Amino acid sequence: MFQYALVQDNGEVQHVVSSGSDSDYTDGQMYHGLTAVRVAYDADAQDLIETKYYVDGSWLTREARSSQWQDWINNEWVFNASAFADNLRFLRNNKLSQTDWTQLADNRLADAERQAWATYRQALRDVPAEHAGVTSLESVAWPTPPNA
Repeated sequence: MFQYALVQDNGEVQHVVSSGSDSDYTDGQMYHGLTAVRVAYDADAQDLIETKYYVDGSWLTREARSSQWQDWINNEWVFNASAFADNLRFLRNNKLSQTDWTQLADNRLADAERQAWATYRQALRDVPAEHAGVTSLESVAWPTPPNA
């Protein structure tokens, strides 16, 4: 019985599967856009996915991805700034939506409290622009909500 690494065009291992029988996969064949590469039955799937890539019939070693915002391009990890920015805006939008109620006319907040929430919401809107060069979510300085 064998395992098969299902490899993308860029050499990155997408999945490692164990076949129910040796005829389930064929070495070198394409399955849903991925190439099956036979590996030893005791090969460490996690190690293959994280630290190996397959180029021209050979397994090569690479450093593990340093963050989820890294893409494997031309045999190196490249920061995906667009995906990071999209996620940052998604998180910001969630925080904004949780405070929408503060700006409704019938929210029963005093004018000063409503203004404090409006200021906080503007600070949230400014987060993506203020953190344009940031490469990790841990480095994002989120504003503190009023009364927090």
